[in-house]
Formats: sequence, structure tokens, C-alpha cells
Amino acid sequence: MLLLIINGSPKRGGNIATMLNAMRDEATRRGAEVAWTDVADLHVEPCRGCMACRTAGKCTLPYDDAQRTIDLLRRADALIVGAPCYWGNIPGQLKVLFDRMVYGMMGESRRGLPRPLHKGKRAIIVTTCTTPWPFNVLFGQSAGAVRALREILRYSGFRIVGTVQRGGTKARPTLSARELKRCASLVGRL
Repeated sequence: MLLLIINGSPKRGGNIATMLNAMRDEATRRGAEVAWTDVADLHVEPCRGCMACRTAGKCTLPYDDAQRTIDLLRRADALIVGAPCYWGNIPGQLKVLFDRMVYGMMGESRRGLPRPLHKGKRAIIVTTCTTPWPFNVLFGQSAGAVRALREILRYSGFRIVGTVQRGGTKARPTLSARELKRCASLVGRL
């Protein structure tokens, strides 16, 4: 099994990266091949909205890290996406990446309806925010990031088998061993 992990956080040692590392270690322990992508390290030109990719099946912009990432995603059997909540949504760099990869994530029927290209694949969503748990969930503080990722993944055909919403990162920046173990245990659902 090839597992693609997309780290949408710019903080290399932050909570998202720490949780994704625990999941990567568990996947490797279970025998999976793991590909890791740090969005902060990618060079991705913003989407121009030309919609030519929908009919051509490829992006018309020069080849960059967006195409490299979609090539990985096409080969992957499962996906884990981690992103902090920025203003009730995913970070801009991650959104730009998904905008540029749309042609490789969903197609279009002759009538213009979305057609998922990753049907049957499984995914896990990992988010963090500074609002303390459970208020980050109860008051929807991290819901925007989860909602955005769910929509992207669902339209692409992924079945979401787990979601982590870690709140209170400002007051409790360090993850407990129990939290990391819970993250790692989700890998068994892939």
C-alpha cells in the first residue's frame, strides 16, 4: 500500500507535523510505503481559473510541484491530509495546491457533473486550532478547515475514515503520548 501524507502546515515541528509523523511511523510499522509532502516547501503557481484542465485532463501551466503531487496522489492507495485552521479554513498554500490539482482529483461527465477520480480510496483529516477543546468543535472553530477538506476529498471520491480536531494549541502546545497514540491508531482504518 502506498500512503500519501500531505502536511499543510508551515511549521515543521508543530502539532500537525507531530501527529502526521506518528501516523507515518505507524503506517511504516504496518508495512506501508509512505510518501510525504510538505506544502510549505512546494513551488506551486496559483490556478488561473481557465478551466482548460477539465477537458484536457492536465494543467496548462508549466510543470511544477502541483503536477508532481497529483502524480503521487494518483498512485497512492490512501491519503492523510493535515492542516491547521487559519481563519476558519485551510491555509492558503494548501488551497492553492488543491486548486491546481482539481483535474487529477475529479473529472466531469458530459453534462458537466463532477466525477470522482479516486473512488474507493480512504483518507484521514488532521486539523489543529488555538481554541481549546471541546469549544473548537462545539463552536465550529476548526469546522471550516474540516469542512473544506471533506468537500475536496468527497468530490474526489475519497471515503473519510477518521478526523482529528486538536484544539487548545496555544495553551497546550505539546501533544500527549495518548493523543499521538490515538492518531496512530487511525492508520488501521486505511
